[in-house]
Amino acid sequence: MEEKENKKQKGKTSWWKSYTRRQKVFFFIGLGISVFSILILLMLFFARELGAREAADTLFGEGKNGWAWLGDMLANSAVRWFLTLFVLGVGVTVNFLLSLLVSLITWKGKRSRTVGSLIKSLFHYAFWIIVIGMILSVWGVDIASIVAGLGIVTLIIGLGCQSLIADIVAGVFIVFDDFFDVDDIVVIDSFRGTIKEIGLRSTKMVDWAGNIKAINNSEVKSVVNLSRLASGILLDFTIDKEEDLEKAESLFAKALPDISHSLPKVIGEITYKGTNGLEENGITMTFFASCQEEDRFQVIRDIKRELYLLMKRNGIEVPFKKMHIVNEKEKERETASEEEKEIASKLNEANRATPKED
Repeated sequence: MEEKENKKQKGKTSWWKSYTRRQKVFFFIGLGISVFSILILLMLFFARELGAREAADTLFGEGKNGWAWLGDMLANSAVRWFLTLFVLGVGVTVNFLLSLLVSLITWKGKRSRTVGSLIKSLFHYAFWIIVIGMILSVWGVDIASIVAGLGIVTLIIGLGCQSLIADIVAGVFIVFDDFFDVDDIVVIDSFRGTIKEIGLRSTKMVDWAGNIKAINNSEVKSVVNLSRLASGILLDFTIDKEEDLEKAESLFAKALPDISHSLPKVIGEITYKGTNGLEENGITMTFFASCQEEDRFQVIRDIKRELYLLMKRNGIEVPFKKMHIVNEKEKERETASEEEKEIASKLNEANRATPKED
């Protein structure tokens, strides 16, 4: 109900109130320019009716107003307009079909989707270049002379657009050097997110909150790819300092395999690494698990929950801030049995026998 009410309130908020002050200023400037342009256009089209016959004769021909001139122009160039619309229609259709074909061919696998994203971006730019060239040709523009002069223009553009060229070249190397793929979770410039698109000029990422970041390909200097291999998790769990450490360790040795199997996102088994600190009110114990990077945070929450329930079921206290009002009789705490001590000892010996950098 609360969510529905929030949506209703959000719907009642006018589009104008959602604008910033800067957006409102630009809105009024754009509105003013649009109104002024329309008035000037209407004055030109109705110049003869407004008494400016000489101006109308000069602009539209003797005895004609703007509407008659527009009708004649459309009638005389009907074939060109038809060809222009035809070229646009065919171009959009071909671009759509090619993009769809690439998507169908490259939908399976991150690597395929990455190459597909780059190819579709290339099609997009090539499409507009070809369509614009064909439309200019329809209207009688000499494309050959334009192409002949592109050498000098290309040199000028190359000098002025070095960053754009660098972005395109870097994008090609990103794809073919296999730095990362679409749907990989990476860290670039301290921004952690999922790769959504790799274009010719930029790479787009989105984080867990839905924030989108676009990075120019040439600015991708270093990348931490978190998706290629299973991610390791180190998490700490604290028990009360008065509890028997060996009893807790024996519980871990018995219960961790079952906990691992009950959590489908965990790869392999959760392992106990030993004590990691003696705090003021507790003993900190460290655990290690593996999972896919996208499951990291949920796996951490699941493991902590299972460890807490394990401690609760076996009468081992987890430290919380407490306020003692009256003295109470001290609780008789269970100590580890000889069997439990032996299990805990073997567990720690196994950890020491296979040291790892973690």
